[in-house]
Amino acid sequence: MNMRHAPWLALGFTLLLMVAGLPLIASGYVLAVAISMLSFTALAAAWSLFSGPTHYISLATVAFFGIGAYTAAIGGELMPWPLVLVVAGLVGVAVALVVGLSTLRLSGIYFVIFTFGLTELVRQLVTWYEVNIKGTVGRYLFLDIPQAVIYWQLAVLTGAVLLIAWLISRSRLGLAARVIGEDETVARHAGIDTTWAKITLFAISAAFMSVTGAVMAPRWTYVDPAIAFNPMISFQVVIMALLGGTGSLWGPVLGVVPLVLLFEFLTANFPNAFNILLGAVFMTIVYFLPRGVVGLVQDWWPQPVRMPAVTAPRIVDDAVLAVNGLGKSFGGLVAVHDLSFRVEAGQIVGLIGPNGSGKTTVLNMISGALKPDTGSIHLCGRRIDGLLPDRVATLGIARTFQLVRVLGSMTCRQNVEPAIAFRARPSSGNALDETADTLLARVGLAAAKVHMPASQLTYIDQKRVELARALALEPKLLLLDEWLAGLNPTELEEGINLIDSMRREGLSIIMVEHVMDAVRSLCDHCIVMNAGRLIAAGQTTAALADPEVVRAYLGGPDA
Repeated sequence: MNMRHAPWLALGFTLLLMVAGLPLIASGYVLAVAISMLSFTALAAAWSLFSGPTHYISLATVAFFGIGAYTAAIGGELMPWPLVLVVAGLVGVAVALVVGLSTLRLSGIYFVIFTFGLTELVRQLVTWYEVNIKGTVGRYLFLDIPQAVIYWQLAVLTGAVLLIAWLISRSRLGLAARVIGEDETVARHAGIDTTWAKITLFAISAAFMSVTGAVMAPRWTYVDPAIAFNPMISFQVVIMALLGGTGSLWGPVLGVVPLVLLFEFLTANFPNAFNILLGAVFMTIVYFLPRGVVGLVQDWWPQPVRMPAVTAPRIVDDAVLAVNGLGKSFGGLVAVHDLSFRVEAGQIVGLIGPNGSGKTTVLNMISGALKPDTGSIHLCGRRIDGLLPDRVATLGIARTFQLVRVLGSMTCRQNVEPAIAFRARPSSGNALDETADTLLARVGLAAAKVHMPASQLTYIDQKRVELARALALEPKLLLLDEWLAGLNPTELEEGINLIDSMRREGLSIIMVEHVMDAVRSLCDHCIVMNAGRLIAAGQTTAALADPEVVRAYLGGPDA
């Protein structure tokens, strides 16, 4: 354990012990409010466990909460209570896995709408079953569980959620989630199996939400779909998590306490206007505290700066790529037609051509972002066409992007660390920091900038960070998509020298580039495309002098 976290953990466990003793001195309304606070804390922490780092805003909280409540209503008199809680969690996980496998490909507003619709779908299915199969709408729970016991169960559950969230935040799964939240495309090309990461977190979150619903069910005595699947619960949980700040373990706790008290006040004094006032609270939080209370504190809290330890650059293994008959069409547009070429170990191959000639499409197929319609791609003799980007990355192909992609809110070091953690031979602990710092120094980023957020860097430094992230995968083949574009003469010279140094270390490179001086000085071999077709290939000087190439670039037969 990192010792700088010990005081916070000690404080957290001390607070939990103090919370656990509340039923011994309080009862009635005070205990009821405390139960409400703990239940919302468990739900908000479970919501933040998935939605916080990934930025996938879920409104399905009450769907899993209601599943847990109905599991308790159905099994409460048939099974021991601990087994009921276990079954509720397992049912929540099963539903989350089914839903996640089919829907976590959605993102943004589409995912929000789907999760909201999921709650209504589950509510309608339960209502239909109750009316048409059971013959009634609701269920009674005749369970002798005192309010104090419900409170203690929620206290244990809340502690478990916070502990699991803390462990995940320090794991590769937590790192994967944070990168997904910043840029999912970058995550896939850094070797992260984004589908596995999202579904795992979604299922863990759903388990805690379902158990919370099961624990709360005996408090109501009577459960029906309107109570168990009240959509207002989902919105309240989101508001609480946002107020506290989803980027911190304790954020949900900071949001729950004041809002539960506020909601109690509004319900007692303005019952007919509660929904309107709730919306006003939501908009106020989003507008004035977009990163929550924790984000506001972090803006004013000084962050320590540590100087990196720079070691000698590593040597990259030899690599070879064989592309045969590659083809890709988008509707009636042929982007790439019957393309074949080979990259030898330690060779830089230039992939050039006018805009729209299909160069980036070729890189997308090699890196796994697109699946070829025809042809094959072999890396070191292994066929890789059709594999997902994370698998291609871990096998040894790294890339940069035509429009530079950095994780803006993360530091330069944090931009590089995911690729180190998810490569075929991951590092761990302090080795992660040291390796990231070495790579950033390798690409020429000043040591003083290692802890800067990537969004604050200059254009060339953002390109350096992106390149360092690609090198962190220890690739056999590096794909550079116009990496030298937009640089001034001094930066261009530095960039050419940097790429040349990687070639001298044995790294094979494919360059998509429009800067002809760089192509002539760096590339051993050139592949020239136009309108998706190969028009010339061979030694660089000869390929660039080909009349067909001159015609493609300059447009005239006598050019």
